Amino acid sequence: MFDITLILFMAFAGGIIAITGFSVILVRRILEPKKALQQRIDNLEEEVWKLKNQK
Repeated sequence: MFDITLILFMAFAGGIIAITGFSVILVRRILEPKKALQQRIDNLEEEVWKLKNQK
């Protein structure tokens, strides 16, 4: 009986770890393009600021 309980507990823990890992990967894929876009916007704003201050 203990063996079955241990196997079920390990399967449950493995499932939780798999779901957590999948969620982390999914969130990273969603947020990564936003970071790249934000960095491009920041670079453009800095370039505009430099061009305005040259005059």
